[in-house]
Amino acid sequence: MPGTPYKLQTSNQVPSWYAHNSYILTGYRPVTKSIPLCIRSLAYPHNETVNIYSHLIPAITALLCSYSFGKYFNLQFPHASWADELVFRIYLTTSVICFGTSAAYHTLLCHSQGYASLCVRLDFLAIALQIVGSFIPGIYFGFYCEPHLQKRYWTMIITLGALAMIAVVHPSLQDRKWRYLRLSTFVATGLSAFAPIIHGASMFPYRQLDEQTGLRYYYVEGVLVLAGVAFYAMHFPECSKPKKYDILGASHQIFHCCIVLSALVHFYGIMTAFEWNYENQRCKWT
Repeated sequence: MPGTPYKLQTSNQVPSWYAHNSYILTGYRPVTKSIPLCIRSLAYPHNETVNIYSHLIPAITALLCSYSFGKYFNLQFPHASWADELVFRIYLTTSVICFGTSAAYHTLLCHSQGYASLCVRLDFLAIALQIVGSFIPGIYFGFYCEPHLQKRYWTMIITLGALAMIAVVHPSLQDRKWRYLRLSTFVATGLSAFAPIIHGASMFPYRQLDEQTGLRYYYVEGVLVLAGVAFYAMHFPECSKPKKYDILGASHQIFHCCIVLSALVHFYGIMTAFEWNYENQRCKWT
């Protein structure tokens, strides 16, 4: 391919740990064992290009938003508390880490098996961190005037998130026989979202719950995540036409785009939830 320092390879020419999707047959970078050469691959197209940039650009965007957020927030909401701003910053920071780590993993995937193994664990670690970072503002605004419930559910999600992180990085849990345990910790962490939602539904009228939590946006977010996971799990569309989607349009790329869209929807949801709580003032400002 023009502009590439190396000739791109087929799945038969690279190690099995690298060609982990059996339907992606071409567009592989050679194993370089060089970080500079991995970074240099950002400048030419290959089968990880979209995976890299679909998360690198959002990571940079979230970083810039985090930098400028304080000024905008203080101008728009002069009576907001420091905690109101903090939960947004937590979400933006975990988004930067999650998307940035994902971009780094896909960039360095062609380095070596050791780097690939390390980076994929860091990638999952960042995903767990992002899940926790997503829950914190949702719980905060959902129980805006109930600090004891905030603390209860923050403790829950931080504990589950920590267990998921331990399952990902602990050396004794890396064997394939523990893969279902690792997966179950992520599933449990994600499904724990129903606990505060059900609790909130028992306390508030549905319309109020929807407004003060941004619940309707969580539905959209969930659909986007499930859609992305479905494409990823089925390896669709590349399973239908091998080679056609090697560079553009593969399931992992679609998964990345769905996750980015879900992150945007989540941010919009917690912003609308905060605006409702700010304007309605269910409890006194502290």
